[in-house]
Amino acid sequence: MDIQAFIDKRKSLGLSQKELSNGICTQATLSKFENNGKIPSLKILIQLCNRLDLSLDSIIGVTDSNSQKVIKEMNQAEFNLIIQEYADSREIIKKINPDTLADDKDALMQYYYLRGYLNVLDDGDLFDAVFDFNRILSELDAHGETIFTFLSFVGMGMVYAKQGDDSKSEYYFSKVFNNIYTMSIDDVTKIWRYINIIFYCAIYYSERSELETANALLQYAVKICSENHVTYYIARVYAQLAMNENRVNGNNKKVRNYINKALVFSEFNSNKKEIEVIKRWISSNNL
Repeated sequence: MDIQAFIDKRKSLGLSQKELSNGICTQATLSKFENNGKIPSLKILIQLCNRLDLSLDSIIGVTDSNSQKVIKEMNQAEFNLIIQEYADSREIIKKINPDTLADDKDALMQYYYLRGYLNVLDDGDLFDAVFDFNRILSELDAHGETIFTFLSFVGMGMVYAKQGDDSKSEYYFSKVFNNIYTMSIDDVTKIWRYINIIFYCAIYYSERSELETANALLQYAVKICSENHVTYYIARVYAQLAMNENRVNGNNKKVRNYINKALVFSEFNSNKKEIEVIKRWISSNNL
């Protein structure tokens, strides 16, 4: 945060703290920001910057432009995970040197979480995945203060599920399940990651034929998607609900309804991978 640039711009315009803060916040709030580095709410900060004709990026942007570029690339890789474009994600992650993120703990955790998930979801090295998740759990977020801990729990659970170790996989998924309804969702990034956690927990319980639990999680994912206007994950959620319903009651109206919704959302989002998955499933089940 480049507070000095903010102060310099205010002074260059000949504005006192009182004049700048008038109608936006108290002078005390502005004083605490300029003198003590106490950052006001984003809404207030935007209004203050607008009054100074100062871009928000110019004071809160990461000074290391290379680091910012890497974070942007990782965000793309994370989105590619949602739409199952694993090869594209892997190409992005392979080019990143984690040493460049050493001063940004959140970015480093994002890197290890993404690399771990790619290894699990795209038939990579499970030992490497365990290493990546353990970097987060034992070092970067040892006190479990961020959502990356829960993403790592899910990742570890998926690793052991792939290895057929039911007791260890259940251990990690239960740690997530016990907290899933109380996690804080306070920004868009966390919404994506939160739905990620719910979805892979639901897949785990679906594969264990614990369909009541799985469906409750999937319906909760629908609710979160709806409330937060998130559409990319909802196609996969509806597809899994269709598969679960088909396993219990065979081909019926509810299955076809879920599949139709999954296709609509997949087509709306141009998610070709999910459309292929759904059509293969339809064909293999003679629907």
